[in-house]
Amino acid sequence: MKRKAGPAVSHTMQAALLVAPERFEMCDVPRPACPEGGLLLRVLACAICGSDGRLFLGRKRIKGSQEIDGRTLPGPIIGHEIAGRIIQVGAGVTQYQPDELVAVAPGISCGTCDLCRAGQVLICRNYEALGYRYPGGFAQYLAVPALLVSDGSVNRIPVGTPPWAACLAEPLACVVNAQEAMGIRTGDSVFIAGGGPMGSLHLLLARHRGASFIAVSEPDAARREMAKRLGADVAVDPTSPAWASELVSGNGGRGFSAAIFAVSSIAPVRQLFGYFEAGSYQLLTPGARVNFFAGLDPGDPPLGLDVRALHYQALSLFGSVNSTPRQNADALSLIAAKSIDAAGLVTARLPLAKLGEAMQLATSPAHLKVVIEPE
Repeated sequence: MKRKAGPAVSHTMQAALLVAPERFEMCDVPRPACPEGGLLLRVLACAICGSDGRLFLGRKRIKGSQEIDGRTLPGPIIGHEIAGRIIQVGAGVTQYQPDELVAVAPGISCGTCDLCRAGQVLICRNYEALGYRYPGGFAQYLAVPALLVSDGSVNRIPVGTPPWAACLAEPLACVVNAQEAMGIRTGDSVFIAGGGPMGSLHLLLARHRGASFIAVSEPDAARREMAKRLGADVAVDPTSPAWASELVSGNGGRGFSAAIFAVSSIAPVRQLFGYFEAGSYQLLTPGARVNFFAGLDPGDPPLGLDVRALHYQALSLFGSVNSTPRQNADALSLIAAKSIDAAGLVTARLPLAKLGEAMQLATSPAHLKVVIEPE
């Protein structure tokens, strides 16, 4: 008996290529082969990160070019907050099966440089990532390199958690990394500059970790109201002359034990450290921890700090970037358990063909997290 042929397998896929600032082109590009030791995913959801917005606007650039199976792409496929369905497992992979839903931590450390050997994998000298060196999630399919499989960067999505929520594990993991580094704990009073997506995740996680008082500084009125709905004790307008007095009075006349800068601007840093009197930074308590979380654009003017005040106030300054596979797994667990309502931050979900429109939404203050769901 003659057997009927099954449906033809396409060797191409639709992808959104960033060919110029503020310009995506939908293109047919080679569908990647499944890497040996890796995975091939059908992308189900990829959220837009603030760094994607900076790439889109031309404020940040990707070094070099991306390839798929040896063919150079005319523009990069960005997007690194990814959830998908496993289509194929590579040779040697036994811990995953086709059809499983997974979220992927995008960062790839070399494991061999001096920093990696010292345990500082997040600042690896050869650090690479999906959506940067490797094609990212704004496409129908994604090749997951073997190293991400072997180091635990691929996490199964618990039953009941939709992919469009699970993909937020990556940004939440970066927040986990920052708050673990600076030790946010029970009783902390926390100042957060920025009421956007990352500031909102910081707010939710700080409350989960036991912070007793949280203030958000945000110029957009709608975002200030959102911060209050998410649990901020005070949401203040940094353009108001009463900004500092509102912060201090709301916090019982005291400074903050922790400060997090979650907006890509030097202005709020200058503002907080500008309240300097009698040899100390008035909005920070002795022993306060300060985290410079958001990336700034090249060329921002440097900030002068009083080293004597840093010394006598015993202030700790942190820079946090990226996240570990373990932190990504922890973040996904927090989302699945609804301990962190990350899904509540999703304000729009659009198909891949509307990525340009989605990027405009994501870079406006009217939205928080915007998720692309490739068709």
